[in-house]
Amino acid sequence: MIGSFILDGQESDTKVFAFKHHYITSAIDSGVLAALFTAMREKRAVTLSNLRRNADMPRRLRVVPLRIFISVQSGRQHLLAYLPAYNIFHSYRIDYLSGVKLEDPTPRFDELRAELDRMQTKMWGVSTSRNKWGKEQLEHVEFTVKIGKDEQHIVRRLEREKRVGRVEQIDENTYRFSADVYDSGELCPWIRTFICRITQMNFSNRTVENRFKRDLEEMYLLYGIKKEADE
Repeated sequence: MIGSFILDGQESDTKVFAFKHHYITSAIDSGVLAALFTAMREKRAVTLSNLRRNADMPRRLRVVPLRIFISVQSGRQHLLAYLPAYNIFHSYRIDYLSGVKLEDPTPRFDELRAELDRMQTKMWGVSTSRNKWGKEQLEHVEFTVKIGKDEQHIVRRLEREKRVGRVEQIDENTYRFSADVYDSGELCPWIRTFICRITQMNFSNRTVENRFKRDLEEMYLLYGIKKEADE
């Protein structure tokens, strides 16, 4: 976003870049980010400490840092990295990391980053998934929405926010969104924003689908409309 700024009480005509969303709370992690960016620029592995949620002590890991993902909704920052010891890609919250130590350069850096870029075509957020044999596991999710005659803005929003998904028109007023992703649970908060227009939904991961429906039931109870819905 381009604008002007105030200097000594006077408005300047100088054009500057400004943040639309500036998450100052992540400033405390700047040292960790600086070390990770240095490692990526020099194509190095790193050793770092990761304090997992509900853990008493951090664990020390050797990883190859590949990219930093930042949520435009919450500002939360994640490191996407490769773990040589387990032959997997994994994400780590930046605010859970500390003690980053640069290691030797890795000759596989470009290869690993290219693989992560390929995987991004199946990532809704930061989750990746491979089974114990190193094969990818994808989950299918789709839902159908019905819109009114004057609600083309819903279709435009689906197209704008579909990320790695697909939007197809079924008839004049019906559209279907579908996607094959590593973690269909990551889509649930977004899908809920269309809930009053959804006519059908299907998750290949039934656990995620059942949890989604259970959350709706709890919402009915919270607003006291469960009995009316049953009737």
